[in-house]
Amino acid sequence: MHRNRLITAALATATAAGLSAFTWAQAPAASAEIPITAGDGGIVEQTCGTTPVQIRVDSANATGGKVCFGLVKDSGWVAVNITGSYGVVNNLTVPVTVAFKLPNGAVYWSTTVNPGEVKTVDVNRSGSTVVELQVSPVTSPTGPSTGQLTPGGEQPTVVSLRNAASTTTPRVLRVSWSGVVSDVINRNSGFTDRLDASFIVTPGLSNTKCVSLESAAYPGVFLQTTDGTAPTVSVSSTPDATAATWCATAVSSPATSVRLISAADQRYALSTTTAGAVSVTTTRAADSAWFVDQGLAYPGTTTGTTTGK
Repeated sequence: MHRNRLITAALATATAAGLSAFTWAQAPAASAEIPITAGDGGIVEQTCGTTPVQIRVDSANATGGKVCFGLVKDSGWVAVNITGSYGVVNNLTVPVTVAFKLPNGAVYWSTTVNPGEVKTVDVNRSGSTVVELQVSPVTSPTGPSTGQLTPGGEQPTVVSLRNAASTTTPRVLRVSWSGVVSDVINRNSGFTDRLDASFIVTPGLSNTKCVSLESAAYPGVFLQTTDGTAPTVSVSSTPDATAATWCATAVSSPATSVRLISAADQRYALSTTTAGAVSVTTTRAADSAWFVDQGLAYPGTTTGTTTGK
């Protein structure tokens, strides 16, 4: 799949607060960085050439010009940040899906590299940043929470929010062209859909004891409530600090779920319906409880020199 991720005026119109367009530039010089940021252990980094059955990412920024990975389980996924990438060689016996983006910005593509195939991931002759390798089908969260709402340090914490009321067909909070919805998305969905359903946990904009949720797909865009007698939920690139702050409280049933209370009005908790509409509610039921999962997709960073083995 080859999908443009440019943020347009259409998305700004679709959200109550409006999303602004972003400008991209060449990535600046970077420092050394370990390429793996998350994964399920199915795909691991290996020294290139130790076995002929590997995935090889060719990168101008990698030591030796390449980074290699092996598939050690039947399937797997790994979030990486391999800057300066221009090609992927798949010497496995199964297809590999590769997600990559512009050197600096929020435009993402996804392509499948078949066994024995070589594909370019170069963008405008300036390289790209490979952000994910996946061999499907991989396991998707269906039970207790697999992540936590704790802001990260050098590596950001990326989470997805799965509604506790939709246990049969899990619905996940996501940003869409029509605003904020809950949708049936899992780890085998398309990369850009999964990225829309992933959020970076930051200290609360108005209260650092709470958190704010920045869209992983759209840098600088935060989940917030809107004013009014019947508050709703939107995303904004110019968020109100209090409206974009959420205080998590543990929920005893279902276990490991949390309720996200609006700092703007603590009567209201983030909620969804079986039809997928997202709002806030004063009701303390399963539809206002959320499982916090490890992010369904990771955006990569705008800087970083790849190190390879």
